[in-house]
Amino acid sequence: MFTIVTLNIKEVQAGDVLAEDIFVDYRLLAKKDLVLTVRIIELLKLRKVDSLTVRLPVDSVRVVRDLGATRVKEYEDVFAPLLEKKEFDEYKEKVSKLFMITLENVVHELRYGQILKSMQDTAFVREIFEKILEEKHRFDLLMRLKEWDEYSYVHSFDVFVLGTIFARHLGLTDIETLAKGYLFHDIGKVFIPQEILNLKRKLNEDEFEIIKTHTTKGHDLLIEHGEEDIAYLARDHHERFAGKGYPNSLCADDLSEGVQALQIIDVYSAMTSKRAYHSGYGATDALAVLYRDRELYNEKFMHKFVECLGIYPVNSIVYLSDHRTAQVELVYDLFPTLPKVKLLDEQISMNLPLNYSVKIIKMIDYRADSFEEIFNLFVEQLIRGEENNLKIYFNKLIDHLHPKEIVLKIFLPSFRILRLLTREIQTDMAKYKNSINILKKLLEEQISVLYMDYQHEQTTILVVETSLRENFFVKLVQSILYIDKIVPFFINPGDDERITQLMEQCNVNIAYFITEELTGEKRIRPMREGTFLYYTLADIEELLVSLVGMSMKKFSFEEKMQERLFSILKA
Repeated sequence: MFTIVTLNIKEVQAGDVLAEDIFVDYRLLAKKDLVLTVRIIELLKLRKVDSLTVRLPVDSVRVVRDLGATRVKEYEDVFAPLLEKKEFDEYKEKVSKLFMITLENVVHELRYGQILKSMQDTAFVREIFEKILEEKHRFDLLMRLKEWDEYSYVHSFDVFVLGTIFARHLGLTDIETLAKGYLFHDIGKVFIPQEILNLKRKLNEDEFEIIKTHTTKGHDLLIEHGEEDIAYLARDHHERFAGKGYPNSLCADDLSEGVQALQIIDVYSAMTSKRAYHSGYGATDALAVLYRDRELYNEKFMHKFVECLGIYPVNSIVYLSDHRTAQVELVYDLFPTLPKVKLLDEQISMNLPLNYSVKIIKMIDYRADSFEEIFNLFVEQLIRGEENNLKIYFNKLIDHLHPKEIVLKIFLPSFRILRLLTREIQTDMAKYKNSINILKKLLEEQISVLYMDYQHEQTTILVVETSLRENFFVKLVQSILYIDKIVPFFINPGDDERITQLMEQCNVNIAYFITEELTGEKRIRPMREGTFLYYTLADIEELLVSLVGMSMKKFSFEEKMQERLFSILKA
């Protein structure tokens, strides 16, 4: 049996379990159910946390020293004056309450790092927020967004807080106007259908085209409400360097510094925020993605943002306060601002001390892992059968990849490597089968996404025994057909009349038979309604391997199927 008690932090021990979240200056420092360690307790002491509420066995001698009960009276005495009825401006109180409630939802040390470390910074942002909403029409506009899509509102508030502090860090001018623009940068989302905003999957092409309109619609809405000075921030926050953004494909010279800062903050906030279907990237992973796409942003600003956060992604080259240079090797979840670094001159590793006697003061560069390096790590974990680890690398690989690229650049090359290891080096067959099964699980997840993402325009007939439909190669065929916007209709062999009826109903003239092996040499059977083509699983395997390395130029998989059969016949 356990009981919840509040103890002086000097009496807390390693192994105790937190019974409630810990907030310091409105920032979530540690979450409920965290198992405390000596290092965590020391960090909390440095953050001036003097007591903790933990779960202890009811027979623990420390239960009698519970500070909770003795403090109730103290708190009542301290806060009694604040609880007395006073005349408040109801509107100002509403705005102030909105700020504090939303702030608690977004501010967490794991993603905010050094930002809002002081009460002065919190007061600075709060004052600007309240000043912006002194105009009632702005409050109404913000509530319109909140009522339409809660996530878009919270994200906008998050961008406002991060962006305001970052703009000050950069020394930009007219911060209050920028802050107002950051708060309303996504206001055009009120025109986007809720069913699209709340999709629990990636957007398909048509849905993405609709989402993109929020930039211009937000621009027009702000002008309509007399906010001409910030309308450009709503319009341009999805523009990217070298004309790779939307809606107007602007280049760096066309983008103000305020927009260039917003582009970075907007992406960072979106990646690190939690959604119903997405737990959010860690800060270092989000920064790594930004650096991977560094050509799209102001890289100098990216360095400055990292310094502003005080969270440096793995592989960062940094300058320390003791004048040494180092590379970040490991970022701890609970201490993101105190990473493990490797001193470049001495080639030794060290944890930055808890008392900040040595700390990172400057970002020098970032050495991004290439796609190939991450892919190699993915395959390494695949061969070992480490499912949890390989999913981390898999998610990094598929980020921003087209669905066809996921098949061509991940699944097919992975299979080819596994096949080579088995055939050439004679890897254990049991390990090979296990790796294929892991790949198939990942592929099945992608197939469900592909089925939802694509509006299928055609149908094809696959004649496959029920027992073979879970085969990895058949699953790959299914996924590629989905990408080509073709729905495969599965049917068992043995009823030629039923198959030809389906061909007529689906308006197709070819049915593809896939079997483990062929009993006869006949590969093609002309029928009155069309043609039956016959393949073995080995044929399909060879066809799929032949696609590795192909460019993204559109090709018809059905044409590849037919070409493969004709090459077999010629041979």
